[in-house]
Order: sequence, then C-alpha cells, then structure tokens
Amino acid sequence: MSRTHGIHRLKVAEQRRPSAGWEFGLKPQSTSSGVAAAEGARWVDPFKHGLALYTIMLNVGIGLHALDVFIISTVMPRVVRDLGGAEYYTWATMLYMVASIIGTAAGNPVRQKLGSRTGYALAAVVFAAGSAACALAPSMALLLVARAIQGLGGGVMIALSMSLISELFPPHLRKRVLALVSATWGVASLLGPGIGGMFASAGWWRGAFWINVPIVLLFVLACVRLPRKKPSDTLISFPYLQLALLTAGVAAVAMASQVVHLWAQIGLLAAAALAVALTIRLDQTSDNRMFPSQPLSLSRPIGTANWVMTLSSVTHSVIGAYLPLAMQILHGVSDQAAGYAVTALALSWTIASMMTSHIHGPAAMRSIVIGQALCLVGLGGMALAIADLPFSVIVALNVVVGAGLGSSNLHLVEASMRHAPPGEQTTTAGAIPTIRSLGIAFGAAGAGVIANKAGLTDALAYADVARASQWVLSIGALAPLFAMLCAIRFVRMIAAQPRAVPAD
Repeated sequence: MSRTHGIHRLKVAEQRRPSAGWEFGLKPQSTSSGVAAAEGARWVDPFKHGLALYTIMLNVGIGLHALDVFIISTVMPRVVRDLGGAEYYTWATMLYMVASIIGTAAGNPVRQKLGSRTGYALAAVVFAAGSAACALAPSMALLLVARAIQGLGGGVMIALSMSLISELFPPHLRKRVLALVSATWGVASLLGPGIGGMFASAGWWRGAFWINVPIVLLFVLACVRLPRKKPSDTLISFPYLQLALLTAGVAAVAMASQVVHLWAQIGLLAAAALAVALTIRLDQTSDNRMFPSQPLSLSRPIGTANWVMTLSSVTHSVIGAYLPLAMQILHGVSDQAAGYAVTALALSWTIASMMTSHIHGPAAMRSIVIGQALCLVGLGGMALAIADLPFSVIVALNVVVGAGLGSSNLHLVEASMRHAPPGEQTTTAGAIPTIRSLGIAFGAAGAGVIANKAGLTDALAYADVARASQWVLSIGALAPLFAMLCAIRFVRMIAAQPRAVPAD
C-alpha cells in the first residue's frame, strides 16, 4: 500500500442514521484486503447505511448544473427572438462558463469558511436566484448578469459535490459514486436538449429556467441532513486576490474565442495562461487554498494526474467545438443529427465509466493508460480524413473517444483522491472541476485560434471548413498523446511508492 494511501477502517455509528456520515480512522489495512473490499462494492452500496440521501443529493446538485449546460443551447434562439441582442448570442454560455469556473475554484475556500453544509446550501440558493433572475429578465443585459450569478452558484455546487464524495464515502465506494455522477451527466445530455426544445416550442423559454427553482428549494431543505462540519477554527482569509486573478485569466480565455484577429487571440491566451500560473503560485502560500500542493508539477503524482485531466478536457472540447460544424457542412447532416452525434461521446463516456467501475488495483491503473490510448485512436482517426470518412464512421470514432475518457477518467479521479498528500484529500477532490474546466476553456479557445489560422471564415465554404476541421483535430490529437504519456508517468509513480506495513 502506498505511503499516502490507505483503505481507512470504517467506523459506523450505532445510531440509525449516522450524524456525521462515515468516519475514517487512520489505521491502514493491507493492500489485499483493501482491494477485496473495493471489488466487493455493489451498485446498491452507495444507497445503504444512511448514504442514500447523500448519493441522491450529490447527483441532483450535479444534475442541475449539467441540465442547464445542455438546455441553454436549445432555448437561446428563442431568447434572442424575444429579447434581442443577437450580437451577444454566445455570451450567455460564455459568462456562465467563466462564472462556473470561478465558482469551482472558490469551492474549497467556501468550505473552509462556512463548512460543507452551509456552503452547499448557500451555493444552491445562489443558483436558484440566478435561475429565477434568468426567467424574469426583461432584457438581454440582465439575462447575462443572471447567467453569471447562476454559473457562480453552479460552480460552487460542483466543487462541493466532489469534496463531499471524498468526505462522505469510504474509498471502496467512491468509484461507484463517481460512475453514478457520470451517469447523471449522460442523462442530462439526453434530456437537456429535449427539455429545452419543449419549452422553446411552447413559446415559453422562461420555463426552462423556472423548473430549477422548486428543485433547488427541495435540495436546500435536504441539506440540513448533511453532516455538520464546522468551519475551520483558525482565522483564515478568503483568497480574493487569487480569485480576481483567475477571473481575469478565464475571462481572457473566453474573449479569445470572440475576437477575430489572430494575434489578439494569441495575446489573450498568453495573458490567460500567465494569470492562471500566478493564481496557482499565490495559492500555494495562502492559508485558504483552492488547489492542492504543486497542482501541476510533473514530479508529483497529483500534479501529473491533473495534467491528464486537463489534456482530457482539451480532447473533448476540441471535438465539441468544431465536429458539429464539420458534419453539417462536410456531410450535409441536420443540426439535430450533428448534435446527437456529439452527444454519443457523452453517452459512451457514461457507459464506459459504469462498465469499468468494478475494476481495481493494477487493472484500474492500466485502464487509465488504455483509455487515453483510445482517445488518441478516435481523435487521430477523425483528423486523418474528416471530410472523406462516412458519417457513421465519424460517430463510431467519437464513441471510441468517449469510451476512452470514461475508462480513464473514473479511475484517475479516484486515484487522485486516494493518493492526495496527507490532509489534502478534500482540497484535491474539490479542485478537480476547476482543473477540468480550465482544460475545456483553453481547449475551445485554442481550437478557435487554429481554425482562424487555417482560414475559416463566416462564409463557411466547404474547402475552408474541411481544412480548418483537419487542422483543429490534427493538432488537437496532441492532447490525448501527451495525456497518455502523463498517464503512464502517473501509473509508474504510484507503483514506485513504498508499500506500508499492514497493520494488525
């Protein structure tokens, strides 16, 4: 068993419902018994021993955010026809993304300041307030402000959900819980466009935002059942400077996707990278940190794992950014067909996560590497002949990418929680959504720079789209390649760690 790893001894309170969830001692078990316990975990186990409410709450919290992501793209055309502001069409998504990244980064500081229960409930209230403001917005300007509020609350909810998985569930159940979270995203990818389309077709786009409010209010009431974890007893400061820097960096990334001049895009991305780097550097000396120690150091297991997550996010953001356009222009499919072809990635990701969630030990480590190799095969195959491949083959390759992400991501996240530095398990878990979101933001903006350089214009000529798509996918294929190399390094680091002496 590794130095930082131990399957902790379970202490179940004698009360009918444990007042503080599962408690973990510090006495390690042997590796063989830990793996046996992990392999014995069943799908019903996250719903037993007083954990059912927590499992449902976590998935509802994540599901609200996920549904909103998929609904907004469907209702925005109706919003623009009603409120105007077509020039700000993409800003509703962009501002939500910026705010949600800041929210995920603020998750750990909020938990330290307010405690998990209060922080979770407050984040849900902010999300509900943003949803109601979107539904009531009389103008596009106010809708954009409301979307930012909504994104901020959603981001904190996502970060605290990941933290609570580390806090509330024993190690042998975490993969099952993470697989359920992945299933929630898959269901949202299926239901979101349909729900949004239903409200848009009825001419009542505001209903797509109103449906969040009663669900969130019930969610807040359920928060009182969470274990009461008091805020930190020590006097700690809120990381306003770090969050301000990160906000500037993420905003620069978002703006890079809006400008048309190549050098302006490159300059904004460079400024964004610098702002993120300064944020992480300042965070390491803070008493209320957003990230674990050395979060991007390739000499540390957690830093290496974070690079795999970042590059994995780049992989699917590149596909999401330009594959729908390529399929519509190059293969003549409808908007709906192109959208659901991209959704195939999310579904295969979910299925792969659930099918591999029972794997543990060396097999799980191999799955991390094999998953990234599948991503390379899928994305590389699309890059080689995006214009010549049949539509069905492109969808199949996209499914291969999704299967690779699902096979790798689940085990990588669980291993990151398990091998986090002592005392940083919750911080490591809470930072994962921020790491992923930054990868998505930089990946999408980078794809825009590449497409711009390749000559993509508003005319959307066949030759221009074919060339830009091939450039984006070809350069984008470097992401799974480097992710696979980082995954190999991560697995070797874990294997090289000294084993702990089994306790009696």
